[in-house]
Amino acid sequence: MRGLTDSSIAIHRENLAIQRELKDTLREARALFNIAGAYQEMGLYPEAQRELLDARLILESLGNRDEIAKVYTQLGHIQFELDRYPAALEWYRKALALRVKKADPGRYAEALTDYANALDEVDSSDLAINCYLQTLTIWKELDDLPGQAKIFTNLGDANKHAGKYAVALDYLRQAERIYLSLDNKQMLMEVYNVMGDTYGRMKQFDKALEYTNTYYKIALESKDGKYLQGAYKDFSEVYSGMGDYATAYDWRVKYDEYRYSKLNERIGSEFARKEVLFADQKKQEQIEAQKRELRVQDAELASAQTRQLALLGGALALTLLAALLFNRNRIRARANRELAAKNDAIQRERERADSLLKNILPEETAEELKRHNAVQPVRYESVTVMFTDFKGFTTIAEHMTPEALIAELDRCFRLFDTIVEKYGLEKIKTIGDAYMCAGGLPTPNDTHPVDMVNAALEMQRELAALMAEKVAAGKPVFEMRIGIHTGPVVAGVVGSHKFAYDIWGDTVNTAARLEQGGAAGKVNISETTYHCVKTHFHCTFRGNLPAKNKGEIAMYFVDGRR
Repeated sequence: MRGLTDSSIAIHRENLAIQRELKDTLREARALFNIAGAYQEMGLYPEAQRELLDARLILESLGNRDEIAKVYTQLGHIQFELDRYPAALEWYRKALALRVKKADPGRYAEALTDYANALDEVDSSDLAINCYLQTLTIWKELDDLPGQAKIFTNLGDANKHAGKYAVALDYLRQAERIYLSLDNKQMLMEVYNVMGDTYGRMKQFDKALEYTNTYYKIALESKDGKYLQGAYKDFSEVYSGMGDYATAYDWRVKYDEYRYSKLNERIGSEFARKEVLFADQKKQEQIEAQKRELRVQDAELASAQTRQLALLGGALALTLLAALLFNRNRIRARANRELAAKNDAIQRERERADSLLKNILPEETAEELKRHNAVQPVRYESVTVMFTDFKGFTTIAEHMTPEALIAELDRCFRLFDTIVEKYGLEKIKTIGDAYMCAGGLPTPNDTHPVDMVNAALEMQRELAALMAEKVAAGKPVFEMRIGIHTGPVVAGVVGSHKFAYDIWGDTVNTAARLEQGGAAGKVNISETTYHCVKTHFHCTFRGNLPAKNKGEIAMYFVDGRR
């Protein structure tokens, strides 16, 4: 991830050089800000901070308050993500000082929320509460329900930290009402998590258990690993508080096993790619060893020929030389046949390995891996990402045998694989009953939004036809939600044991949120994707979806081709 060969960073670096040559200092600072953003997206925080500090010096000399505030905020986010809360607090304070409430109340509210979040983390909950209340007033004036719900949740958490449990619960119930009206299950899990912790601190363990169960069920249905892990830990603490230590121990074991499985995956993933490359290297070494053997044989034959000529001389020289040459050629021919046979076996093994590798990775990525023993991550500025998920899958799975369940999933995913290949898309992975694919990579193109929507509509049609057969047979049926979003991603190969070609970035998270906010049998697309495909498909606006740190995402159902 540290290589500056990443395409997006290279482009920003070229832009930076041009702006420096033109002596356009404002655009130079913006180029540095963009480079920092690319580094931060890849988790390279020291590199991101270095570029932001350079941008800061330029912007402070220009006195551009808005741009300086953005840099200060991003520096605060880096420190917050690294759990360096006092340092984050200082950067957020500087950003807040540059925001003017009357000029831009929304940005002022966001800056004040960042500042309050850091205050709460450094045990200044009372000060954080005061800041949250000011922010709440702004969101109410702007009639922004998601903004209000977020602050109600923050107020609940901060009052919990301050020991004001009744006040905390009142705020949390207000957040719950809004998120229920918005059907935002992701944020409901956060609310119920804080509620359970609050009741646990009040020693009302029955209530704590109730709310922990509530968000645990949502996490199971949505397969949210973060909240599943949190629920395991919370169950352990609640049952321990109730005196049921055996049950508490069981949940703690689940928590530890889940946590360490993630750790083991990261540790174990360093080896498979090295094993494949090591095997290929061993085959090359075998070929070289055979060549060395032939050279040794040639040398030995030449030496024998010299000795024979010296001993016999004269009339016998020509006869012996002919015999030696014949023998030498015979040995060489035999060695060549053996070498050719071994080379053929090695070549077959290599072709088999290549075939397996290209079945796991895109062909271009597989070729790069073979050439360089590594794959550089690539940033794509425009990619369309699709997530699918079966509604109520957990409930259906409980009434099917494992063999039948796997057979049904395999049948559906094979169908999806055929459609994805038909439209030139790239399958990324499956996670349980979820299916993820992308268009516009590894070879960029301009048609990927339309290709993806066509594929999504065909998936829904083919799945409906498949499920009609199930209904006729009296078997359980699956209904599927689909979410699609278009934007930038970073793509690359992760792991070295069981390679995985994967993509990262906010575009992936947004596509997943659109799937969760969709409806069974429908194709739910973002406003960004809608503008790319609206001349090809009939679409219906269906409202906004709240998204953390993004405000709201406009959503559209795709009704069919024009």
